[in-house]
Order: sequence, then structure tokens, then C-alpha cells
Amino acid sequence: IPMCNAMSRKLDKLTVLRMAVQHMKTLKGALDPFMETNYKPAFLSDEDLKNLILEAADGFLFVVGCDRGCLLYASDSIQSYLQQAPSDLVGHSFLDLVHQKDVNKVKEQLSSSDTTPRERLIDAKTGLPLKTENQPTPTRLCSGARRSFFCRMKCGSKGKKDRDGMNSEPCLMKRKSKAKQSTQPDKKPYIVVHCTGYLKSWPPSGCSFDDDDEDSESRNLSCLVAVGRVETIYDETTDYSLPGIAKEFISRHSIDGKFIFVDQRTTAITGYLPQELIGSSAYEFFYQDDLNSIALSHRQSLLGETVVT
Repeated sequence: IPMCNAMSRKLDKLTVLRMAVQHMKTLKGALDPFMETNYKPAFLSDEDLKNLILEAADGFLFVVGCDRGCLLYASDSIQSYLQQAPSDLVGHSFLDLVHQKDVNKVKEQLSSSDTTPRERLIDAKTGLPLKTENQPTPTRLCSGARRSFFCRMKCGSKGKKDRDGMNSEPCLMKRKSKAKQSTQPDKKPYIVVHCTGYLKSWPPSGCSFDDDDEDSESRNLSCLVAVGRVETIYDETTDYSLPGIAKEFISRHSIDGKFIFVDQRTTAITGYLPQELIGSSAYEFFYQDDLNSIALSHRQSLLGETVVT
């Protein structure tokens, strides 16, 4: 307790308890403003706030149910990025929009097992965790509820047949020549979207979604509320000497050259997502004529020498 540390003399138990209660009240008062759900001024309407957020984020707002991955809401601005109307997307699986190699990553992000606070009260005598009746509420936020991830979303699909299939070739995988791309005009591209938001829970009574699940009334509805921002991908003709253009990214490798860490800047430069590179060998992505020189530099670095390629 900070107040006890400031005292020069030893305090009795009653004084320590009083200071502890006062310190807890101070902490509670400092946290209360962040527990409120009303983050906007009274003169600002919900629609105005949404427009301001979307304008500042330069993206689209969407809500996905964590249990089934169903898209519950999408702002009108999603049509500017995915070329699909919100009415054509809402009610369908959000995972149908995501590239098949990113589906598992998105499912991990939708996991709502950590929406409750991680802190637990421990009994000082027994050392066992205490059971509390403090259930998660719509106003409660915790650090584990924040989500930030990259995924590829289908752009320009039309009709239910396109949504149900994953036949489109991703445009952000290995680079193709213009000649090859021109021979396949019907392929639907994917765009890299940076999704940032929070997992939230609402009581079933506050939601009006049609659901035939019998137990849906007995549990809260967990959703991902996020803003999607399209990441810019630079091609081979990009002049990286211009200011504001990403010029480098950081990666760590195991002894055999496999990626064990890649920062998010790699997406803007190479077109690959970090999770797509991790676990694969760096030699798979090098130009064939450079393999010998890179292998030599790799060998020198293992011997402890400083190498610049």
C-alpha cells in the first residue's frame, strides 16, 4: 500500500486496514470512468460517432458473432473496399469472405474464452482461488478482449455461389506476370485487411437476432466489434526511395533458416502475411540466382561473422 510505505513508524493492523480500504476506493474511482459504455459527448449522436470513427480509421466497421462466425453488421463503407453491399453479406458466415489459409487464424481471434478478466482473488491462508459472483457484464473490459490481426478478404465476389466457394486465387501470394494475369480475368482477388477491435458480450435480451438455439437464451452473445483497414501492397515498380514508403522489415530465423518471427511491415513490402511466413524456410522465397550467395552468408553468420547482403 503506497500510503503505508510513506509512514516512518510501524502502523497497527486497524490503520493498515483503513489505508487499504482507502487505497482500494481510490483505485476503483480511477477505473470507473473506463468501465462506462458511454464514451461520447451528449451532443453527439450514435450515427455521427460512427461516421467520425470510420472517417478517422479510413475503413469499415463490422460485427461478427464469436459462436458461429456470422456477420451481424457491416457499415455501408464496406462496399467501397470489398465491392459488396452490406445487405449481401450480413447474415452469412464471415469466414466465407476470408481466404482459406487465414480461416484458422480468424477462428482463434474469435475465441471468446478470454473475455472475462484474468485476475483471480487468492485466499491468503489456503492459497486457493476464491469463487466470485462477479460475472462479465457489457460494461466490463479486460486486456485479453482486444483483437488485432491481418487477414485476406475476398474482393468483388457477387452472388451466393461465389461466397460459398473458395475457388478464387489470392492476389497476394507469389507474384504473377501480367501475361498470366490477363489470361485469367475471372479470378477474384483478395485484399489484406488489418482488423482491430474488441470482444464484447451482450445479454440475449438486448439482441434481436433470429436464433433457433434453445440454449441461446441462457448465455450472453459474444461478438467481435472491429474496424477493418485495407493494407497497401507495393509491387515491383514501387519506388522505395520515396518518403513514407516502407523500406524494411524485421524477421528472426532458426538455425536452418525458418522464420520464427516476422513483423507486420512485411505485408506492405512482400504481400505475405506474417502468419503465412512463420514456420516456412526463407530459402523458399529467395530468387534462385541468389541462393548460393545467401547460403554462403548464412554459413558465415553461423560462424559468428557479421554479414551484410
